Amino acid sequence: MKTVVVREPGRVATEDAAPPREPEPHELALRLHSVGICGGDLALVRGRNPLVSYPVVPGHECVAIVEHDPGGRLATGSSVAIYPTASCGDCRACRAGRFNNCAGMQVLGLSDPRGCLAERFVLPRSQVIPLPAGLGERAGALIEPLAVASHVCDRSALGHGDTALVVGAGAIGLATGLTARANGTERVLFADTLPERVEVLARLGFADFTVCREDDLIAWVKERTGTVDVVFDTVGLTSTAAVASAVLAGGGRYVTIAAAKPGHRIELDYQAFYERELTLVSSRNYTPADFRSAIGRLERGEVDPLPLRTAVYGLSGAAAAFHELLEHPERNVKVLITPDDLLGTTPLLTGVQR
Repeated sequence: MKTVVVREPGRVATEDAAPPREPEPHELALRLHSVGICGGDLALVRGRNPLVSYPVVPGHECVAIVEHDPGGRLATGSSVAIYPTASCGDCRACRAGRFNNCAGMQVLGLSDPRGCLAERFVLPRSQVIPLPAGLGERAGALIEPLAVASHVCDRSALGHGDTALVVGAGAIGLATGLTARANGTERVLFADTLPERVEVLARLGFADFTVCREDDLIAWVKERTGTVDVVFDTVGLTSTAAVASAVLAGGGRYVTIAAAKPGHRIELDYQAFYERELTLVSSRNYTPADFRSAIGRLERGEVDPLPLRTAVYGLSGAAAAFHELLEHPERNVKVLITPDDLLGTTPLLTGVQR
Protein backbone atom coordinates (compact mmCIF):
# COMPACT_ATOMS: atom_id res chain seq x y z
CA MET A 1 0.00 0.00 0.00
CA LYS A 2 1.04 3.63 -0.45
CA THR A 3 2.13 5.71 2.51
CA VAL A 4 3.71 9.15 2.77
CA VAL A 5 6.91 9.44 4.81
CA VAL A 6 9.05 12.42 5.79
CA ARG A 7 12.40 10.82 6.59
CA GLU A 8 14.17 14.10 7.19
CA PRO A 9 13.37 17.80 6.80
CA GLY A 10 12.67 18.71 3.18
CA ARG A 11 12.21 15.12 2.03
CA VAL A 12 8.60 14.05 1.39
CA ALA A 13 8.11 10.74 -0.42
CA THR A 14 5.30 8.35 -1.25
CA GLU A 15 6.53 4.83 -0.54
CA ASP A 16 5.25 1.30 -0.69
CA ALA A 17 4.62 -0.18 2.74
CA ALA A 18 3.29 -3.41 4.17
CA PRO A 19 -0.45 -3.47 4.95
CA PRO A 20 -1.32 -2.69 8.58
CA ARG A 21 -1.82 -5.47 11.11
CA GLU A 22 -5.26 -6.79 11.97
CA PRO A 23 -7.14 -4.65 14.51
CA GLU A 24 -7.51 -5.68 18.13
CA PRO A 25 -11.05 -5.81 19.62
CA HIS A 26 -10.78 -2.16 20.75
CA GLU A 27 -9.47 -0.96 17.37
CA LEU A 28 -10.70 -0.31 13.84
CA ALA A 29 -9.23 -1.06 10.41
CA LEU A 30 -9.59 2.13 8.37
CA ARG A 31 -9.15 3.24 4.78
CA LEU A 32 -8.13 6.81 4.00
CA HIS A 33 -10.65 9.23 2.56
CA SER A 34 -8.80 12.56 2.86
CA VAL A 35 -6.13 14.40 4.81
CA GLY A 36 -5.61 18.14 5.03
CA ILE A 37 -2.16 19.72 5.22
CA CYS A 38 -1.84 22.25 8.04
CA GLY A 39 0.79 24.66 9.31
CA GLY A 40 2.15 22.08 11.73
CA ASP A 41 2.76 19.71 8.81
CA LEU A 42 4.60 22.44 6.90
CA ALA A 43 6.77 23.14 9.95
CA LEU A 44 7.46 19.38 10.09
CA VAL A 45 8.71 19.40 6.50
CA ARG A 46 10.79 22.53 7.13
CA GLY A 47 12.35 20.91 10.20
CA ARG A 48 10.87 23.55 12.51
CA ASN A 49 8.32 21.56 14.49
CA PRO A 50 9.74 20.80 17.95
CA LEU A 51 7.24 17.97 18.48
CA VAL A 52 8.56 15.84 15.63
CA SER A 53 11.11 13.04 15.48
CA TYR A 54 11.98 11.64 12.04
CA PRO A 55 11.01 9.57 10.18
CA VAL A 56 7.32 10.39 10.46
CA VAL A 57 4.13 9.62 8.54
CA PRO A 58 2.34 13.00 8.61
CA GLY A 59 -1.37 13.64 8.63
CA HIS A 60 -3.75 14.41 11.49
CA GLU A 61 -6.60 16.28 9.77
CA CYS A 62 -8.36 13.20 8.49
CA VAL A 63 -11.58 11.46 7.54
CA ALA A 64 -11.48 7.70 6.95
CA ILE A 65 -13.76 4.84 5.95
CA VAL A 66 -14.32 1.85 8.20
CA GLU A 67 -13.06 -1.41 6.71
CA HIS A 68 -13.51 -3.61 9.77
CA ASP A 69 -14.74 -3.12 13.32
CA PRO A 70 -14.07 -6.27 15.36
CA GLY A 71 -16.54 -5.02 17.96
CA GLY A 72 -19.30 -4.69 15.38
CA ARG A 73 -20.31 -1.19 16.42
CA LEU A 74 -19.51 0.64 13.17
CA ALA A 75 -20.67 -0.57 9.78
CA THR A 76 -18.17 -1.36 7.08
CA GLY A 77 -18.13 1.53 4.61
CA SER A 78 -19.25 4.15 7.13
CA SER A 79 -17.21 7.34 7.52
CA VAL A 80 -15.45 8.59 10.62
CA ALA A 81 -13.53 11.71 11.55
CA ILE A 82 -10.20 10.99 13.18
CA TYR A 83 -9.68 12.46 16.64
CA PRO A 84 -5.91 12.68 16.31
CA THR A 85 -4.89 13.28 19.90
CA ALA A 86 -4.29 10.61 22.53
CA SER A 87 -4.18 11.55 26.22
CA CYS A 88 -3.32 9.64 29.37
CA GLY A 89 -6.91 9.44 30.61
CA ASP A 90 -5.85 9.57 34.28
CA CYS A 91 -4.63 13.09 35.01
CA ARG A 92 -6.77 15.85 36.47
CA ALA A 93 -7.35 17.43 33.05
CA CYS A 94 -8.38 14.15 31.44
CA ARG A 95 -10.73 13.30 34.31
CA ALA A 96 -12.41 16.67 33.72
CA GLY A 97 -12.77 15.99 29.98
CA ARG A 98 -10.07 18.52 29.07
CA PHE A 99 -8.03 16.00 27.11
CA ASN A 100 -6.30 18.79 25.19
CA ASN A 101 -4.73 19.97 28.47
CA CYS A 102 -3.09 16.61 29.21
CA ALA A 103 0.66 17.02 29.70
CA GLY A 104 1.21 13.67 27.97
CA MET A 105 -0.96 14.42 24.93
CA GLN A 106 0.30 12.98 21.62
CA VAL A 107 -0.85 14.03 18.15
CA LEU A 108 -0.90 11.64 15.20
CA GLY A 109 1.60 12.59 12.52
CA LEU A 110 3.41 15.07 14.78
CA SER A 111 4.47 13.98 18.29
CA ASP A 112 3.22 10.48 17.38
CA PRO A 113 5.01 9.55 14.13
CA ARG A 114 2.19 7.25 13.00
CA GLY A 115 0.06 9.69 11.02
CA CYS A 116 -2.84 9.16 8.65
CA LEU A 117 -1.24 9.70 5.24
CA ALA A 118 -1.47 6.03 4.28
CA GLU A 119 -4.00 4.11 2.24
CA ARG A 120 -4.90 1.99 5.27
CA PHE A 121 -4.21 2.19 9.01
CA VAL A 122 -5.44 0.94 12.38
CA LEU A 123 -6.54 3.17 15.28
CA PRO A 124 -8.23 2.71 18.65
CA ARG A 125 -12.00 3.19 18.57
CA SER A 126 -11.51 6.07 21.04
CA GLN A 127 -9.83 8.07 18.27
CA VAL A 128 -12.68 7.96 15.76
CA ILE A 129 -15.90 9.96 15.70
CA PRO A 130 -18.74 8.49 13.58
CA LEU A 131 -20.15 10.77 10.91
CA PRO A 132 -23.70 11.07 9.58
CA ALA A 133 -24.23 9.39 6.22
CA GLY A 134 -22.75 11.43 3.38
CA LEU A 135 -20.99 14.00 5.54
CA GLY A 136 -17.56 12.42 5.23
CA GLU A 137 -17.78 12.50 1.45
CA ARG A 138 -19.04 16.10 1.48
CA ALA A 139 -16.72 17.70 4.03
CA GLY A 140 -13.85 15.23 4.48
CA ALA A 141 -10.76 16.53 6.24
CA LEU A 142 -12.26 20.04 6.40
CA ILE A 143 -14.09 18.86 9.53
CA GLU A 144 -10.91 19.10 11.62
CA PRO A 145 -10.29 22.88 11.26
CA LEU A 146 -13.97 23.41 12.05
CA ALA A 147 -13.44 21.44 15.28
CA VAL A 148 -10.54 23.75 16.11
CA ALA A 149 -12.85 26.69 15.44
CA SER A 150 -15.57 25.20 17.66
CA HIS A 151 -13.14 25.10 20.56
CA VAL A 152 -11.92 28.62 19.81
CA CYS A 153 -15.43 30.07 19.74
CA ASP A 154 -16.48 28.27 22.91
CA ARG A 155 -13.41 29.64 24.68
CA SER A 156 -14.23 33.17 23.48
CA ALA A 157 -17.65 33.36 25.17
CA LEU A 158 -19.12 34.84 22.00
CA GLY A 159 -22.47 36.51 22.44
CA HIS A 160 -25.25 36.92 19.89
CA GLY A 161 -24.71 40.21 18.05
CA ASP A 162 -21.01 40.49 18.94
CA THR A 163 -18.43 41.82 16.51
CA ALA A 164 -15.08 40.13 15.97
CA LEU A 165 -11.72 40.69 14.33
CA VAL A 166 -9.79 37.69 13.00
CA VAL A 167 -6.06 38.31 12.61
CA GLY A 168 -4.76 35.84 10.03
CA ALA A 169 -7.08 34.53 7.32
CA GLY A 170 -5.62 31.06 6.92
CA ALA A 171 -7.65 27.89 7.32
CA ILE A 172 -8.10 28.25 11.09
CA GLY A 173 -8.88 31.95 10.93
CA LEU A 174 -11.44 31.39 8.18
CA ALA A 175 -12.99 28.40 9.96
CA THR A 176 -13.21 30.52 13.11
CA GLY A 177 -15.00 33.27 11.19
CA LEU A 178 -17.47 30.76 9.74
CA THR A 179 -18.17 29.29 13.17
CA ALA A 180 -18.48 32.68 14.83
CA ARG A 181 -21.01 33.76 12.21
CA ALA A 182 -22.97 30.53 12.67
CA ASN A 183 -23.01 31.24 16.42
CA GLY A 184 -24.65 34.62 15.92
CA THR A 185 -21.73 37.03 15.58
CA GLU A 186 -23.10 40.09 13.81
CA ARG A 187 -19.96 41.10 11.92
CA VAL A 188 -16.57 39.49 11.39
CA LEU A 189 -13.58 41.49 10.15
CA PHE A 190 -10.43 39.87 8.77
CA ALA A 191 -6.82 40.99 8.44
CA ASP A 192 -4.06 39.12 6.62
CA THR A 193 -0.79 39.93 4.87
CA LEU A 194 -1.88 38.15 1.68
CA PRO A 195 -4.16 40.33 -0.50
CA GLU A 196 -5.32 37.20 -2.36
CA ARG A 197 -7.34 36.18 0.72
CA VAL A 198 -10.04 38.60 -0.41
CA GLU A 199 -11.12 36.05 -3.03
CA VAL A 200 -11.83 33.15 -0.66
CA LEU A 201 -13.42 35.53 1.82
CA ALA A 202 -15.81 36.69 -0.88
CA ARG A 203 -16.74 33.07 -1.63
CA LEU A 204 -17.42 32.57 2.07
CA GLY A 205 -19.61 35.68 2.19
CA PHE A 206 -17.30 37.99 4.18
CA ALA A 207 -16.81 41.58 2.98
CA ASP A 208 -14.56 43.21 5.61
CA PHE A 209 -10.92 42.51 4.80
CA THR A 210 -7.65 44.42 4.95
CA VAL A 211 -3.92 43.86 4.59
CA CYS A 212 -3.21 46.67 7.08
CA ARG A 213 -0.97 45.97 10.06
CA GLU A 214 -0.31 47.46 13.47
CA ASP A 215 -1.39 51.13 13.72
CA ASP A 216 -2.99 51.06 10.27
CA LEU A 217 -5.00 47.99 11.27
CA ILE A 218 -6.15 49.72 14.44
CA ALA A 219 -7.31 52.71 12.41
CA TRP A 220 -9.09 50.45 9.91
CA VAL A 221 -11.02 48.64 12.63
CA LYS A 222 -12.01 51.88 14.31
CA GLU A 223 -13.26 53.20 10.98
CA ARG A 224 -15.36 50.06 10.38
CA THR A 225 -16.85 49.27 13.78
CA GLY A 226 -15.22 51.53 16.35
CA THR A 227 -14.41 48.58 18.61
CA VAL A 228 -14.90 44.80 18.56
CA ASP A 229 -15.98 42.37 21.25
CA VAL A 230 -13.53 39.61 20.38
CA VAL A 231 -10.13 39.45 18.67
CA PHE A 232 -9.13 36.01 17.37
CA ASP A 233 -5.35 36.01 16.89
CA THR A 234 -3.91 33.19 14.77
CA VAL A 235 -0.51 34.91 14.60
CA GLY A 236 0.44 35.45 18.23
CA LEU A 237 2.90 38.34 18.21
CA THR A 238 3.37 41.31 20.51
CA SER A 239 2.30 43.51 17.58
CA THR A 240 -0.99 41.65 17.12
CA ALA A 241 -1.60 41.73 20.87
CA ALA A 242 -1.15 45.50 20.70
CA VAL A 243 -3.86 45.67 18.04
CA ALA A 244 -6.19 43.68 20.30
CA SER A 245 -5.46 45.96 23.25
CA ALA A 246 -6.38 48.99 21.12
CA VAL A 247 -9.58 47.79 19.40
CA LEU A 248 -11.34 45.67 22.03
CA ALA A 249 -14.40 47.16 23.70
CA GLY A 250 -14.71 47.15 27.48
CA GLY A 251 -15.11 43.58 28.66
CA GLY A 252 -13.72 42.27 25.37
CA ARG A 253 -11.87 39.01 24.89
CA TYR A 254 -8.47 38.47 23.26
CA VAL A 255 -8.27 34.85 22.08
CA THR A 256 -4.84 33.53 21.09
CA ILE A 257 -4.94 30.57 18.71
CA ALA A 258 -1.42 30.39 17.26
CA ALA A 259 0.52 27.29 18.32
CA ALA A 260 3.20 28.35 20.80
CA LYS A 261 6.85 27.81 19.94
CA PRO A 262 9.53 27.07 22.56
CA GLY A 263 10.17 30.29 24.46
CA HIS A 264 7.24 32.03 22.74
CA ARG A 265 6.41 35.27 24.58
CA ILE A 266 3.91 38.07 23.97
CA GLU A 267 3.97 41.45 25.71
CA LEU A 268 0.60 42.93 26.69
CA ASP A 269 -0.58 46.46 27.43
CA TYR A 270 -1.65 45.72 30.99
CA GLN A 271 -3.04 49.22 31.50
CA ALA A 272 -5.50 48.68 28.64
CA PHE A 273 -6.44 45.24 29.96
CA TYR A 274 -6.97 46.57 33.46
CA GLU A 275 -8.88 49.73 32.62
CA ARG A 276 -11.30 48.01 30.22
CA GLU A 277 -11.40 44.64 32.04
CA LEU A 278 -10.22 42.78 28.96
CA THR A 279 -9.76 39.02 29.09
CA LEU A 280 -6.90 36.99 27.62
CA VAL A 281 -7.88 33.46 26.62
CA SER A 282 -5.75 30.86 24.86
CA SER A 283 -7.21 28.04 22.78
CA ARG A 284 -5.34 24.78 22.20
CA ASN A 285 -6.51 22.08 19.81
CA TYR A 286 -9.91 20.57 20.75
CA THR A 287 -11.80 17.81 22.53
CA PRO A 288 -14.14 15.20 21.02
CA ALA A 289 -17.07 17.45 21.97
CA ASP A 290 -15.70 20.12 19.62
CA PHE A 291 -15.76 17.64 16.73
CA ARG A 292 -19.36 16.82 17.53
CA SER A 293 -20.25 20.52 17.60
CA ALA A 294 -18.61 21.07 14.21
CA ILE A 295 -20.34 18.01 12.77
CA GLY A 296 -23.68 19.32 14.03
CA ARG A 297 -23.18 22.68 12.31
CA LEU A 298 -22.27 20.95 9.07
CA GLU A 299 -25.27 18.64 9.29
CA ARG A 300 -27.60 21.60 9.87
CA GLY A 301 -26.09 23.49 6.93
CA GLU A 302 -24.88 26.37 9.12
CA VAL A 303 -21.38 26.38 7.61
CA ASP A 304 -20.03 25.51 4.17
CA PRO A 305 -16.27 24.90 4.31
CA LEU A 306 -15.83 23.82 0.69
CA PRO A 307 -14.28 27.17 -0.42
CA LEU A 308 -11.42 26.49 1.99
CA ARG A 309 -10.30 23.61 -0.25
CA THR A 310 -8.02 25.11 -2.88
CA ALA A 311 -6.26 22.05 -4.29
CA VAL A 312 -6.46 18.24 -4.16
CA TYR A 313 -3.69 15.71 -4.79
CA GLY A 314 -3.50 11.92 -4.80
CA LEU A 315 -1.21 10.07 -2.41
CA SER A 316 1.22 9.54 -5.29
CA GLY A 317 1.52 13.33 -5.60
CA ALA A 318 1.98 14.09 -1.90
CA ALA A 319 5.41 15.67 -2.42
CA ALA A 320 3.91 18.02 -5.01
CA ALA A 321 1.06 18.86 -2.62
CA PHE A 322 3.47 19.92 0.12
CA HIS A 323 5.57 21.87 -2.39
CA GLU A 324 2.48 23.69 -3.65
CA LEU A 325 1.48 24.84 -0.19
CA LEU A 326 5.03 25.72 0.86
CA GLU A 327 5.81 27.71 -2.27
CA HIS A 328 2.42 29.27 -3.00
CA PRO A 329 0.59 30.20 0.21
CA GLU A 330 -0.97 33.14 -1.63
CA ARG A 331 -3.15 30.86 -3.76
CA ASN A 332 -3.91 28.17 -1.20
CA VAL A 333 -5.83 27.76 2.03
CA LYS A 334 -6.35 24.04 2.50
CA VAL A 335 -4.68 21.45 0.28
CA LEU A 336 -6.15 17.95 0.55
CA ILE A 337 -4.54 14.59 -0.17
CA THR A 338 -6.66 11.54 -1.02
CA PRO A 339 -6.06 8.04 -2.39
CA ASP A 340 -5.39 8.19 -6.10
CA ASP A 341 -8.55 6.28 -6.96
CA LEU A 342 -10.75 8.84 -5.16
CA LEU A 343 -9.49 11.86 -7.09
CA GLY A 344 -12.39 13.52 -8.89
CA THR A 345 -15.08 11.26 -7.41
CA THR A 346 -16.86 13.97 -5.36
CA PRO A 347 -17.03 17.78 -5.46
CA LEU A 348 -14.71 17.94 -2.45
CA LEU A 349 -12.08 15.78 -4.14
CA THR A 350 -12.38 17.47 -7.51
CA GLY A 351 -9.92 20.33 -7.34
CA VAL A 352 -6.96 21.95 -8.98
CA GLN A 353 -3.63 20.14 -9.15
CA ARG A 354 -1.01 22.66 -10.11
